[in-house]
Amino acid sequence: MNEILIEMTNIKKVFSGVVAIEGIDFELRSGEVHALMGENGAGKSTLSKIIAGIHQADGGQMKVNGKVEDFASVREAVDHGVSIVTQEFSSVPDLSIAENIFLADPKYYKGGFLQDKKAMVADTYDLLKLFGMEHSIDPRDKMSTLSVAQMQVIEILKAVSTKANVIILDEPTASLSVKEIETLFQIVRKLKAEGVGFIIVSHKINEIYEISDRITVLRDGRLILKGVETATLAQDDLIRAMVGREVSDLYGAGTDIPKLDWKNEPIVFEARNITDQNDYVKDISFQVHRGEIAGFSGLVGAGRSELMRAIFQADPRNGGTVLVDGKEVTGHSIRSSISAGLGLVPEDRKTEGLIQELSVLKNIGLAKLADRGRAVLNNKQEEADCYDMVRRMEIKTANIDLLVKSLSGGNQQKVLLAKWILLDPKVLIIDEPTRGVDIGAKSDIYAILRTLASKGMAIIVVSSEIPEVMGVCDTIYVMKEGRVTAVMSSDEVTEEKIGYYSTIGDEAR
Repeated sequence: MNEILIEMTNIKKVFSGVVAIEGIDFELRSGEVHALMGENGAGKSTLSKIIAGIHQADGGQMKVNGKVEDFASVREAVDHGVSIVTQEFSSVPDLSIAENIFLADPKYYKGGFLQDKKAMVADTYDLLKLFGMEHSIDPRDKMSTLSVAQMQVIEILKAVSTKANVIILDEPTASLSVKEIETLFQIVRKLKAEGVGFIIVSHKINEIYEISDRITVLRDGRLILKGVETATLAQDDLIRAMVGREVSDLYGAGTDIPKLDWKNEPIVFEARNITDQNDYVKDISFQVHRGEIAGFSGLVGAGRSELMRAIFQADPRNGGTVLVDGKEVTGHSIRSSISAGLGLVPEDRKTEGLIQELSVLKNIGLAKLADRGRAVLNNKQEEADCYDMVRRMEIKTANIDLLVKSLSGGNQQKVLLAKWILLDPKVLIIDEPTRGVDIGAKSDIYAILRTLASKGMAIIVVSSEIPEVMGVCDTIYVMKEGRVTAVMSSDEVTEEKIGYYSTIGDEAR
C-alpha cells in the first residue's frame, strides 16, 4: 500500500492559445481516495482528462506506476490500468447491459462478432453482485431500460471490469439517491482495500469529507492546495482555497439579507389533493406563505419532481387544485400557470431549462416570450432586461450574445433562474437549484433565493442534498413513494429525521 500510482509534475495544458492549467503537481497513492476540488473552470476536468488519455499535456511530466507516460488515447490509458467515469454516459442504449460493460473487451469477440454471450452475462452478474444489484438488474436487458442512477452504476462497473488500479470518478453521485451513494461508497472502500486508487471530482463537500483521504485544490488553472490530509483540513479553509474568498455562511442565514416574518404573511400558494396520471404523486396538499422557502426532500423516485411538474401543468394531473393568492389556476397548460404567477426552474438545465445553441440574451427572454405569446419581443427592451438580470444575478459572461453552452454550470444555472425571475412570479418552484455547480455559485444562488424571499416571493425548493434543504428552507416536506411522510420546520429538522421519513416513515397525517 501507499505505492505511488500517479505522479504529475509541472503539468501544463493550452487550448487555442489559452492556458487551462499550468504548474500543476499531483500524486495518487494506491489504496486512497484523492479528491480533486475547485470551482467550475478551475482545471479539474482538464487534469483528469490528461491522466485518462483524453487530452495530452503541453508541458510537464506524468508517471504511471513509476514509468513516464503520455497516453495518446483512452484505450492506451485503460491498457495501463487507468479508467475514467465521466458525467456524460458513454453507453449504447440499444445494446444490452452486459454488452455495454464489455463492449471493448476482446476476449468475448472473434472477428468483430460476439462469440461468448453466456460468459459476458455471467461476468456482468458477478460485477452487479458488488453493488448488491444482481436481483434488480438483468444483464440481458437493454441499457435504455435503466434509470439514470442505474446507468451511473453501470458506468462505474465498466471501470471496475477493466481491472483498473486507477479510477477517476467525475461527479459520481450527481444522479444517485442517498442509498445508492452509500452503496457506491461501500464499493469504493472495498476496492481501496484491494489497492485501487480513486480520484474523485465533486462539488459535494460533505461527501468529500466522508469518502476522501486527501484533497488537492485548483483555482483558475493553478495549484492552491496539494494532497492535504482531509482530516486536517477545516471546511472553511477548503472553501476559501476553492473560491479565493470567505464564504463563512454558505446558506446565507447569517447575512444581512432581511428576512420576512413569513408565518404572519398571507398564504400565496396552495396545492390541494394533487395526483398525477402516472401514480407518482398521490393526493398531496400543502401551502406556502409569502416570503417562505418550502423545501421538498426524499429519495430519487419519491415523486418530488413529478409533483412540481403536475402543479405547473408541465405534466397532466389526474386530480387536484392549485391556488395562487386564493384564486384557482384555471386552464390546463404551462401558459395558464405562468399567467397565474407560477414559475418552474426544471431539474435538468441542459435539456429542459435552456436552449444550449441560443445566446444568453435569447435564453433569458424565453419565459417572457412564452408569457406574452408573441414570436418576438422589442429588441431594446429584451436587451435592457438581459443586462439588468446579468447585473442582478452576477452572471459571468463576456457578452450577452455568447451561446449559453459556453458558460460554466453555475452561470448557466443563474441564466435559468434569471429567465424566470424576469417575470417576477408570485411563486417560484426550483428543482435542484445547485446541481452540478461549484461552491462559489452555490453561495450566490442561496443569496439570490433569500433575497427573493425577503421581497415577498413564495419559493419551493426540491433538492436531493439534505444539507441544502436544511440550510436554506423554512419548512421541509419529506416524500416517499409519492406521498408526504413528514412536515418539519427548520428548527426541528435533522438529517436523521429526513433519512427516516424518506425510507421508513409513514404518511403524514
